[in-house]
Amino acid sequence: MELIFLGRGAAFNPKEGNNSAYFIENNQLFLIDCGENIFERLIESELLENIEAINLMITHTHSDHIGSLGSLIMYSFYNLHKPLNIIMPENAKHLHSIEKILNCFGCNKTMYNYINEKCFDEKFETFQKIRYIETSHCDDLNCYSLLFTTQYGIIYYSGDTREINTIKSLINSGQQIDKLYVDTTTADFPGNVHLYIGILQEIIPNELKNRVYCMHFNNDNCIEQAKAIGFNIVETNYYDKISSNIKK
Repeated sequence: MELIFLGRGAAFNPKEGNNSAYFIENNQLFLIDCGENIFERLIESELLENIEAINLMITHTHSDHIGSLGSLIMYSFYNLHKPLNIIMPENAKHLHSIEKILNCFGCNKTMYNYINEKCFDEKFETFQKIRYIETSHCDDLNCYSLLFTTQYGIIYYSGDTREINTIKSLINSGQQIDKLYVDTTTADFPGNVHLYIGILQEIIPNELKNRVYCMHFNNDNCIEQAKAIGFNIVETNYYDKISSNIKK
């Protein structure tokens, strides 16, 4: 399973776009987060043209991860003529925050559905399961990482995080790891809400470096450091899509 990225930047790095990824199966879009410029990128890259249903995973409610969700919900409701599906974990702790934001956006509850993560179990070829994992990002929000079970191993998507214990547990579990998509930053200071790339470097064994995909970059230097360490960096297909559409 390959995640395709619409953006790979941190909140204060707009050049790289808001961090968001997707995959498509059977004309269904599975989208992770929908930050301030993501709806625009979905439209301009024509990704929604043949989509019959939108399934969204929300890692947390910072605006660079949820800021254009209102537009996407209304697009689904009025253009696809069906509610957008928001995939949620059991006892979702960010449910109340999401509902408050959507209410402010003018999205009523006929425009979207909450679907339990377990309802997608064993129904798609791309993945067998999706599970949310609570993570530590900032003290005032409930935040989640995502874990996909696939035929090639587990895929971990950190969301915004400052903790390393989940990655350590996955490495020590003995499970087959396909990919680790990890929030990384060059910033290193007490109280940091993102994962300093030096900490990630310390705990990843050499044989797993090629399975790490760094994302949510705070600056160009972070990209270069990730490459120097031997990690992959996520690439975005947004500009390729736009160029292709212009040539048409």
